[in-house]
Amino acid sequence: PGAGGPTFQTQIEFLQNGDERRNAQWAEARHGYSAPFLNIARDAYRELKRMFLVCRGMNFAFRFRDELDYQAADEVFGAGNGTEDTFQLCKISLVDGVEYVRNVYALPAVPVLKVNGTPTTDFSINLRTGQVQFDTPPAGAAVLSWSGEFDIWVRFATDSLRFSLDDPNATNGMVELLEVPAPNEPVP
Repeated sequence: PGAGGPTFQTQIEFLQNGDERRNAQWAEARHGYSAPFLNIARDAYRELKRMFLVCRGMNFAFRFRDELDYQAADEVFGAGNGTEDTFQLCKISLVDGVEYVRNVYALPAVPVLKVNGTPTTDFSINLRTGQVQFDTPPAGAAVLSWSGEFDIWVRFATDSLRFSLDDPNATNGMVELLEVPAPNEPVP
């Protein structure tokens, strides 16, 4: 079993009166994942090593599925205004009237889109970036929602793939991954 989850970057300044000033350095959380591999077969290690080599360590991003958060069900991602035709898919977390918007970038398949609860196929979508372009701008106040699965873009968090050969038939080590925005460069 591995570990992972969202991380923010916050700068905190402690004041003389005991108060503190907080400044968010990142607008969006970056998810990180640590996955130990214990006693995996050498063939499985070779596949992992191939991926690491093709990505050149931290250099190239690739798709990864967060098994704890990879589905959307009627997630609202926008509202029509009669003129805008391009929207970013997202998931919204709402607690006590405060929201956090997590943009969704990597889609394995075309999701189901709805305008005011009615499914539509009058759009195109970039599966790499999660941007939707409607054929006709949705009408003012139209609620836009989506359902489907998504991956995230990650890269290796280090330029080293360390392993040990404790057992002549198995390999042990750790893989660290870090979420990144949708890449502009070619991906492996």
